[in-house]
Amino acid sequence: MVSEMIYFKLRICCFIGLCLSIYATYVEVKAENNNNYKALCDLSQQVSCTAVFNTPYGKSFGLLSYLFNDIPNRWNPPNGLLGTVYYVSFIFSTFFQHKSLFKLQMTLCVCSNLLTIYLAYLLYYVIRNFCVICLSIYVINFLCLYEMLKIYKKVWLVEQNKKIK
Repeated sequence: MVSEMIYFKLRICCFIGLCLSIYATYVEVKAENNNNYKALCDLSQQVSCTAVFNTPYGKSFGLLSYLFNDIPNRWNPPNGLLGTVYYVSFIFSTFFQHKSLFKLQMTLCVCSNLLTIYLAYLLYYVIRNFCVICLSIYVINFLCLYEMLKIYKKVWLVEQNKKIK
């Protein structure tokens, strides 16, 4: 079995991502209910998390509102809520060691990084605003992928080499 320490950095990254996602959800819900709400991450008109979260891309990555014009809010969750579910699931899954689960984790990491690229594109070219929380989550997603690759290299490639010998 694999040492629990190998997953420590990954869990730390996921925990930070979880905290950021919870805060992003809090900001979005608070801003929806109070037009005068100013989040800690709202530094100026061009650097505003609230402005980014309140765009159509702030809910379900903008995909559901693109596909369905009049989708109710209960079916169109904030990105932060989706991130919260993702990070909780990911942290939980690191306590179990199975090759199929590892493949799922790796797939989710790659997909989250592809989604990160999509959201970064939207942030820079479409929304034209800077979101400190968003950028922080992008970095966390990259670090999670980096840690997963290190785990893959240390654990799964070593096991493959042992089977070959």
